[in-house]
Amino acid sequence: MPEFFDALPGQEVPVGGIAAGFKKLWADTPAKDGRAVQLNLVLHLGRRSSAADAVTQFRHLLSFAHRYPARVVVLCPDYEEGRPVEMRAKIYGECFFGKSKSDTRCVEFVILHYTMAARAHLQDQVSVCLSTDLPLYYWAHAFAESRKIADYDTLLTRSQRVLFDSAIVPPDAFTFPWPNLSAVRDLAYTRTLPLRQNLGQFLSRYEPADIAAGLQGVSLRHQAEYAAEAACLLGWIKKGLARGGADLAQIAFRVTPEKCQGCFELSFSYADPKKTFLWQADLSRNHAEFVGDLGRGRTTLTVGAHLLTAEQALAEAMFF
Repeated sequence: MPEFFDALPGQEVPVGGIAAGFKKLWADTPAKDGRAVQLNLVLHLGRRSSAADAVTQFRHLLSFAHRYPARVVVLCPDYEEGRPVEMRAKIYGECFFGKSKSDTRCVEFVILHYTMAARAHLQDQVSVCLSTDLPLYYWAHAFAESRKIADYDTLLTRSQRVLFDSAIVPPDAFTFPWPNLSAVRDLAYTRTLPLRQNLGQFLSRYEPADIAAGLQGVSLRHQAEYAAEAACLLGWIKKGLARGGADLAQIAFRVTPEKCQGCFELSFSYADPKKTFLWQADLSRNHAEFVGDLGRGRTTLTVGAHLLTAEQALAEAMFF
């Protein structure tokens, strides 16, 4: 069933008439003579998505396009087996004023519905929809089987970045043989950027040897719904400790999901009971407190604490 396609806004046009459809769409508008578009982005809706989720991601991309004007191709597969060859298209366009009247930014959506039987024709159709002189980014959203992503090899190999969100894809996404692993970004990890920055800035006041010496345990407590972000944060902490000379095999790591609103808490325990480190954050209040004494006196700090928004995470994952 074309549930994604039907839920998303846009004007249906013949698959072979997308360019003509945009020309008609922009006619008699200030954007008819040219539109600033910086990039191509393909959003591929997976089996774990839904019609409501598709609309949510569409809105995120509209917000993203306010800052980064884009040509977006949304792939809306019909996963029902046995359906005949069918491909349909919608177009949608919107422009926004930037910092001045001359700074007009636009987004163009091409929404493609296709049955599994039509998948062989998809690569050619997507190529026609993209602006050939602009960089390409591929967002594989909410897929259910990592191995099925291999069917989209052209997008995986041509894209400057390949995005997924470990909160809503199978765990083997991390071990999937991505054709260009250096281009792959996890949006869950990206969302934790403000937390990693705060932790890094606070801990950077200590010598790595002071942090590692006598470290016996690392405990991370978090709101249960943020399991993916917590896993990413713990991986980042382990890498930092290893770079600082800590022997990870001698450290007990514990992660505790809890029913709490916005909670994140990280603590280190040491052989020396006088050494302490505690970070307590409440994301619902954009608030966090540090308390640390790693042998050179007690230090406290109060800072903000939040995750990146969906639009911010997209930009961070794509461009940095």
